[in-house]
Amino acid sequence: MCANLAHPTNDNEIYTPSHNALCGQTVSSMYKFKDTDNHDGGFFILGDLSVKVQGEFRLKLSVFQITPEGAMYLDSIFTNTFKVYTPKQYPGALEATFLSRSFSDQGARIRIRKDNQYV
Repeated sequence: MCANLAHPTNDNEIYTPSHNALCGQTVSSMYKFKDTDNHDGGFFILGDLSVKVQGEFRLKLSVFQITPEGAMYLDSIFTNTFKVYTPKQYPGALEATFLSRSFSDQGARIRIRKDNQYV
C-alpha cells in the first residue's frame, strides 16, 4: 500500500511522490495483527508518516498486488480530511487509540505516548 497527499475535496488533485510535502514512511506491506475484538486481520501501518505543509488534506491510499511481472494496481481509498498545523499553532499530540496501543503491543513500530514519553 502506498500513501499520497490529496486535496481535501478534489479527488483528482494529488501531490505526487516527487512533491516533498510528505515525509517518512509512505509505503507499507500488510501485517497480520489482532483487532480490538481479538480477531485476526490484515493491516497497513504507516508509523512515521508526517506532512510538512500547513493546511487541510486527505491521504489517498492505494493497494497493489506484487506479481512476478511487477506491481498491479488494485484499488484506492481516501481518508477523512485532517488539518496540519504550524509548529506555533500545534495543539499537542492526541491520545493513542486502543487499536494503536494494541498494534504496538503486538510488535508494530508505532510511536505511542506513555506518561508524557514516547516508546
